[in-house]
Amino acid sequence: FFLNRNLKMEDYKEDKNLLIDFYNSNGYRNATILSDSIYTIDDENIGIHINLSEGNKFYIRDVKWVGNSAYPTEQLQQLFGVKKGDMYDKKSMHKRLGVGREVDPEGVSVASMYQNNGYLMSQIEPAEHVVAEDTIDMEIKVFEGKQFTINNVGISGNMRVDDEVIRRELYVRPGDLYNRALLMQTMRTLMGMGHFDEQAIIPDIQPVSDELVNVNWPLQEKASDQFN
Repeated sequence: FFLNRNLKMEDYKEDKNLLIDFYNSNGYRNATILSDSIYTIDDENIGIHINLSEGNKFYIRDVKWVGNSAYPTEQLQQLFGVKKGDMYDKKSMHKRLGVGREVDPEGVSVASMYQNNGYLMSQIEPAEHVVAEDTIDMEIKVFEGKQFTINNVGISGNMRVDDEVIRRELYVRPGDLYNRALLMQTMRTLMGMGHFDEQAIIPDIQPVSDELVNVNWPLQEKASDQFN
């Protein structure tokens, strides 16, 4: 976690978070940094002292799903992959659920399964219930909402590239169910065209009713003029 380099306080704070993530991923749910200090060794070197409390190593006793109707519990549980007796691993569990810091729009998770099948407003909320000094029950609440259909796909900011040229590259079209994976594929395709600022290619998602959503692509063209 800690590399031999100049100390940057923002990196130092992030490294402390990574340290706790490491403990959380190895069963130590209650691991905490009690205190930390930075001290001078000589004119060119400093030292770091971290006082940790590891706590007990936790294991999963039970997993319960609440609120799901679009997908059966067995399918969600198979995708989640955590079963009775498994070691507590917060990072892996959140990655498979697609929540918190582990959200990956293009990864395979419970959240992405919903988001790729029209459930734009769906939410996955895991709750942990400590039932013993080293045992946890998981309750995963699913808020599905309604399936959304693409109402309109808009393009703006393109001055030199014709709309039809861009629309041929779009994977998201009116009448289709909302699909986050296809949005990501469209983003990659637009970036690959080479005409637009890649950092600015972000879809604007605007629900227009409880079942319809507009997708707009505000584009920023790259300057193409050259001076000889």
